[in-house]
Amino acid sequence: MSSEASRAASNAYHHGDLRNALISQGRSELETLGPNELSLRRLAKAVGVSSAASVRHFSDKAEFLAALAADGFRELASIRRRIISTGGDSLTIAYRMMNAYVQFADAHKGVFALMVGPRIIDRDAYPELAQAANAGFADFAGAIATYAMECGWTAESLPFVSHGAWAMEHGLATLILSSRVPRSDVPVDVGPMVHFSITMFLQAIATGPASLQKLLEATARA
Repeated sequence: MSSEASRAASNAYHHGDLRNALISQGRSELETLGPNELSLRRLAKAVGVSSAASVRHFSDKAEFLAALAADGFRELASIRRRIISTGGDSLTIAYRMMNAYVQFADAHKGVFALMVGPRIIDRDAYPELAQAANAGFADFAGAIATYAMECGWTAESLPFVSHGAWAMEHGLATLILSSRVPRSDVPVDVGPMVHFSITMFLQAIATGPASLQKLLEATARA
């Protein structure tokens, strides 16, 4: 943990916000230690309070990890809202939404793994986490839907389009985080690969539902 992160967390606590101080410190340590090694006792010591003080905000480690994941989702949602507020045509916004997900995952590997991984099993047990995750996805799905409708997709097909976009961005993010790309036997620059993959997916949306129907019919006969 960096001394700068510790000072920031301690300052947050001394301003009367112990909960956010613990989350800030936890986010910092999560990037280097991973969720299994995180300790509320150590985090409390790092921000200058007793371990008993942390219990007032988090009943156990599972609740704390859920709060860290929710904080990550809120940060991602904030990035997505900025993309929307910046404006631009629907294609540009859709592209930036998908690319931002990959960039966020790469920049915040620890919290991203917690957000999407199996460490938190019963996500619905933590309303804060569910709300943060759903809010961010709603902005993302809305941006994809706007672009898709302009390309002729019907309202009934939009859940498939948005989930396809989600699968694309998430697949890229997890491949990069697990060091599965670039492959040693097929070298490729990761940045251009991400750009190509997202652009190719968005181009598939641009071809419209009629092209998809032709492809479905062709594969059904194969």
